[in-house]
Amino acid sequence: MQDEVLVIGLGRIGLPVALVTADSGLVVRGVDASDISIASLKDRKAPFEEPGLSELIEKHAGKNFLPMTWDDATTADFANVRWIVVTIGVHVLPWPEPADLSIIYSVINGLMQRDGLKGRTLILRTTLPVGTTSLIADHIEETTDLVIGKDFNLAFIPERLVEGMAISEERSLPKIIGPVNAEALTEAKELFSHIGGGLIEMSNSDSAEFVKLIDNAWRHTRFAFANDAAVAASANGVDIIEVINAANQDYDRNSVALPGPVSGYCLGKDPLIFEYAFQNVEPKRELPSVWLTALRSSQALVPWTASRVKGNRILVAGLSFKEDVDDFRMSFSEPLIEALLDVGHEVSVCDPELGRNAYTQLWPNVANRVSVSGTDLAVMLNDAEYDTVIMAVRHSVWKDSGADLVGKGLIIDLWNSYRNVSGMERIGLGS
Repeated sequence: MQDEVLVIGLGRIGLPVALVTADSGLVVRGVDASDISIASLKDRKAPFEEPGLSELIEKHAGKNFLPMTWDDATTADFANVRWIVVTIGVHVLPWPEPADLSIIYSVINGLMQRDGLKGRTLILRTTLPVGTTSLIADHIEETTDLVIGKDFNLAFIPERLVEGMAISEERSLPKIIGPVNAEALTEAKELFSHIGGGLIEMSNSDSAEFVKLIDNAWRHTRFAFANDAAVAASANGVDIIEVINAANQDYDRNSVALPGPVSGYCLGKDPLIFEYAFQNVEPKRELPSVWLTALRSSQALVPWTASRVKGNRILVAGLSFKEDVDDFRMSFSEPLIEALLDVGHEVSVCDPELGRNAYTQLWPNVANRVSVSGTDLAVMLNDAEYDTVIMAVRHSVWKDSGADLVGKGLIIDLWNSYRNVSGMERIGLGS
């Protein structure tokens, strides 16, 4: 058996992981359910924007990197695979009911149908409730004749990548290794020694799952704190930016974040995944965890913003979950737009990435309800009149748009991007 890697799931995380691994000299076979994505990769075209991604696709597609769909994958394709890396996330989280793990189990079934697990090391690189990797080990042993440590190895090694830096971070960030069995630790260290970044050994997979959840639950909580401080500042006529800058200046004990909407695929769901672990706390209490409270606080910024609009014609500028990325998943703007539509406002939307790829389509629940959609903010401001313009994302292409906004109705600047422009309402300071 040669030392090949199988990466299952070629999305925003899986594709950078696969290509960085291929660039380290290993042969990588990538499997994805999307025929469109696989066709794009075979044509050496990136299915989304990520610095360095196109260059790696051009360099390795058809050589060290071999993409295929599940329908195309056969037992023969897996013959030389030593490591299997799963980057598919758990999407159905009916908290407090248990998370739906059927998508992970379907991956296991797909591997078993192709005799793809025996003799190999399975590595989960996604976000899971604490204890899930052990449950998956039990599931494999209960539904097959395979024994962990004898017939296969299993480890949880969370990805900790940020969109826009995924390739550089995969090469440099430390890898948290949570083995279920001892051999999995040895095998994982061998794989990631090729890729780069330090190796941090954990005692078990539960601890590694906990690390991943702490990462994003902490970041979300920190940002939610800043937003609660900002809305309190707005209510009391205080400039939150002045306050935060003063609180942080020459005072190492503080690292207060600046305010702005908190959303996105990771920060939007990981605090909820972490809350599953909090259910085991005894004695039970009515007060939820700090991180779940922070999640609810971030969600409350939607009605706070919607309550401040004036008139009926609203333009929401910015649909991605953060600046300068082509990813609309779990964006703050989705529930904001839905809330505005539900009370009868006429809503138009703008984002420079709108319609670029599968990650930047308007959400089905609002797509047929918005009045106008576009990619050029200046054009949209000139072509129509709006009563309120909500600057929901601070895309760099709009950093000098303050003058374009003057006289265009009420401007709600949720990122304090235009502090030198008068006549705006900002989070953290009224107009």
